[in-house]
Amino acid sequence: MKLLPPSALAQEIWDSALLTRPDRHFLQSWAWGEFQLKLGNPIWRLAVEHDGEIVNQLLVIRLSLGFGWYILYSPRGSIVNKRLSAQLQQESAKLLLQEINRLGHTNRTILFRIDPNAFAHDALTLSFYRSNNFIPNPYKNIQPRHIQLVKLDTSDEVLRQQMKPKTRYNINVATKHEVLIKSGTGEEDIKEFARLATQTGRRQGFIPHSTNYYITQIHTLHQAGMGNLLFAEKLVDVDEKIINDTPLGSIFLVTFGDTTTYVHGASSDTYKNLMAPYLLHWFGMTMAKRRGMRFYDLGGIHPDPDHPWAGITRFKQGFGGQAVEYIGTLELPLNRSLYRIYSFISRFR
Repeated sequence: MKLLPPSALAQEIWDSALLTRPDRHFLQSWAWGEFQLKLGNPIWRLAVEHDGEIVNQLLVIRLSLGFGWYILYSPRGSIVNKRLSAQLQQESAKLLLQEINRLGHTNRTILFRIDPNAFAHDALTLSFYRSNNFIPNPYKNIQPRHIQLVKLDTSDEVLRQQMKPKTRYNINVATKHEVLIKSGTGEEDIKEFARLATQTGRRQGFIPHSTNYYITQIHTLHQAGMGNLLFAEKLVDVDEKIINDTPLGSIFLVTFGDTTTYVHGASSDTYKNLMAPYLLHWFGMTMAKRRGMRFYDLGGIHPDPDHPWAGITRFKQGFGGQAVEYIGTLELPLNRSLYRIYSFISRFR
């Protein structure tokens, strides 16, 4: 068993091995690493080989904390490959952690953070991390602790029946008003999405990513065959002569393995009565289903009805499925004295 050099890795090798894992996630894909590089974040692709096969792997990203200090972060990564025997799990995890410690001590790093693609009831996985000196941090979640997940392995009619009545009604409203869905991943399309995101952020009180961020991410994932940018439009009659395409909303979906994930969404300040976001997600679900996907991940929700995400939680849960809780953020201190200071401060930021 050994750690492979970077020169031995390529996109097909990396993603093929990742797709054999039960805990695969697009945030560990080769394309997500390329996106991080384009943002200027150094990355490491750590892969453990045994008998000519990659048996464990981890995408690790270096993020700045300021003042010349960093964290290492593996989004939805895992040092536990459940396909392996207990002995191979331990041996491969040991190699990964040895390399993470080495990287940490040569990169002015305070901690290694991971938020595994493992559910909260998975006590064995949590115990594995604890036994390797990881500390839960309930105050710092980069990825959402809770998501809404819809199983697609049923008929369209059953999917609709599992929705809340208001959601079904709003899909019908959009259909009745002949809202159209189209895809587009050109630069002008992404700029249009960024414009809608600015409107949405102003309306809902959040700061969206920059246009360049969206262009970089959507181009990178689309070129890898993973990303779909969908728009809802309405044909508007102007002076009874000219027909304009009026953008009502947009969503960006990423497909990897057996799951399509809702990553970004935005909607216009106008024509909100046409309920375009509902039709966009219904189209996204049926598109994913026809492509053989088993799950539609609607992304982050929150169980607290008084949380700022309460409105978006009601919207997402209207599509049916189930609320899923992950085990959350786990941190491995790499500089213990600074980690104690950081973990205290992070409770209030």
